[in-house]
Amino acid sequence: CHYCTFVTVPGKLRRAGHGMFLSPDEVLAIAREGAAMGCKEALFTLGDRPEDRWPEAREWLEAEGYDDTLAYVRAMAIRVLEETGLLPHLNPGVMTWTDLQRLKPVAPSMGMMLETTATRLWSEPGGPHHGSPDKEPAVRLRVLEDAGRSNVPFTTGILIGIGESYEERADSLFELRKTARAYHGIQEVIVQNFRAKPDTAMRGMPDAELEELAAAIAVARHILGPSARI
Repeated sequence: CHYCTFVTVPGKLRRAGHGMFLSPDEVLAIAREGAAMGCKEALFTLGDRPEDRWPEAREWLEAEGYDDTLAYVRAMAIRVLEETGLLPHLNPGVMTWTDLQRLKPVAPSMGMMLETTATRLWSEPGGPHHGSPDKEPAVRLRVLEDAGRSNVPFTTGILIGIGESYEERADSLFELRKTARAYHGIQEVIVQNFRAKPDTAMRGMPDAELEELAAAIAVARHILGPSARI
C-alpha cells in the first residue's frame, strides 16, 4: 500500500546481501535473542504470498523444499516453539479458511489489521489502498470471520488518518464489534495512528494527531465495551 515501510523487492535484497527470506538460522537467532531477553511471544509478520509476484521468492521456496510461503512460516513456527519456547503469533496477511486450518495447530494466536472498511480508499485511484488487492475491506472482513469460525484467537485493529471519514472510522469499529460478538475470537483491537514515513507515496500526508488518536480510542472503548482489550 502507499504508506508501507517494510516492503522491499528482490533487487534491493540482493544488493544488501540478503536472501529472499530470512533463513531458518536467522529466524531462530532472532527468536533466541528474544527469549533471552524475557520475551514470551514471537511475531511472524510478512507480506501476502510474495511467491505469487516474485519468481525469485518462488525459486527460493522451491529450493528449500516448501510449496509456498505459508508452508515455510508453519515450519518456522514449529521450530521457534520447540527450540526457544516462544509462542508464535502469525501475521502473514490475508489467509483463506484452509490456511487458517493448517496454521492453527502451530500458533496459539494470529492477527491481521482490518485497517478500514472504507472501500473507496481501496477502489478509487489515488487512494492509499488502491492497487493492493489484499486491502479490499470485504476480503479482510472475511478473514476475521473465518478466524472466528475457526476459534483462532485473533488480533486486529484500525488505522486512523489515511483519508477515512469519522463515519467510516466508526463503521470499522462496528464491524469489529459484530465479528467479536458473533465468534468471541478477537483477543485484541489495535487503534493505530498514521505517521508519514519518508520514501513512501504518502510521505507528504499529515500525521494523525494525538488528539485524534485519543478520540478514536475513546470511541473504540464505547463501541467495543469494557471487556475489550484495546
